[in-house]
Amino acid sequence: MDLAKVTHNKKEAKMLSYQTTNEIVNLTFSKEFLSVPELVRLIETLRLKELISKSQVTQDDIMNLDEDLKAGWWNKNKDRFLIKIE
Repeated sequence: MDLAKVTHNKKEAKMLSYQTTNEIVNLTFSKEFLSVPELVRLIETLRLKELISKSQVTQDDIMNLDEDLKAGWWNKNKDRFLIKIE
């Protein structure tokens, strides 16, 4: 498929089209194509992908952070749960 310009039939042209160059993708779509929450999620997903691609974090760093977060959450909330057991 030639990615230089793709626009679906005339009826869909208002809904979704995109153009690409070597460096950029321009995506155009009707406001009716996505709800505001869906649009925000799409933008957040693309931004997260951009940040991850620039990250120097290793898998071990992520696992250690996960353990720290879980331990911190438990220390902060354990009394609330343990009082129901006693």
